[in-house]
Amino acid sequence: MDFNTYFTRGANGTLKLKNNTQFSHSPHWKQVYTNTVVDSWHVGEIMAAEYTIVIDHGRDSKEILKAVVIAGPNDAGISIVGRANIAEKLVVLDATVDSSTFKLYASPAKPEVAGCRIMFSADYYHTLNDV
Repeated sequence: MDFNTYFTRGANGTLKLKNNTQFSHSPHWKQVYTNTVVDSWHVGEIMAAEYTIVIDHGRDSKEILKAVVIAGPNDAGISIVGRANIAEKLVVLDATVDSSTFKLYASPAKPEVAGCRIMFSADYYHTLNDV
């Protein structure tokens, strides 16, 4: 694959996609049970993240959501900024900080969907000040 076929220099030091190039995601997935750790990172390095999370519970039961998170050494905040599903809400998200490690958790929204599969993509924002 030739990098120059898909990318060029964008404005303000950005990377620009060429010719309607798109991204396709097929990351590692895991099954969701109570308090499944979806992602974790050190608060001293990263302070915030934007997640696209996809959940699959079979042919007719799927969900996608957008979540933003922020974390400091002792606390974390999470907001679901968009959600769409087929049939029903599949997961509940939670965010915590323990010993300066941020963790994003997913739990089944109800017992019948335990074991559903989850995958995500993320954009991380590095800490600007020393923690």
